[in-house]
Amino acid sequence: MIRWRRTKPIDISYIRKTEVLLDIQFPEDYVECVLENNGGIPIPKAFDPEGRNTAVFQRLLSHDPNSPTYIVSDYKAIRDRLPEGVYPFAEDPFGNFICFDYRQDKKNPSIVFWDHEKPDHKNIFPVCSSFTDLLNKLYEYEDDIDIDALDW
Repeated sequence: MIRWRRTKPIDISYIRKTEVLLDIQFPEDYVECVLENNGGIPIPKAFDPEGRNTAVFQRLLSHDPNSPTYIVSDYKAIRDRLPEGVYPFAEDPFGNFICFDYRQDKKNPSIVFWDHEKPDHKNIFPVCSSFTDLLNKLYEYEDDIDIDALDW
């Protein structure tokens, strides 16, 4: 079971505006999650992309334009390094992103991991077929800590 921390629930109108700005339609399972967990941190957060070591789902990007992790701003910052049809929706703690990949299916994007340190032709790693599958793949790893216990 996923526990979400530091969430900022958001109105559906913010998500729909993001869809218009990016010219995509988000999967319904993602939309349902973001309505309650916008910008949130999942626990557990480890997952295994194909062809890579363990990766970390640090947080969902926000649909609030005033957030420092605004999904549209993050996309614009890296879009020239992403393949066309790939859009970030979550980040890891190291400058990489978990993305929707619309290249094969415009209505049902798969999930990929984008590694910003790899060469362009070797920086996309398949993860799974849907957002729900990604959440089901999350597991605890040794470094998982209870962020509520931290003194921020």
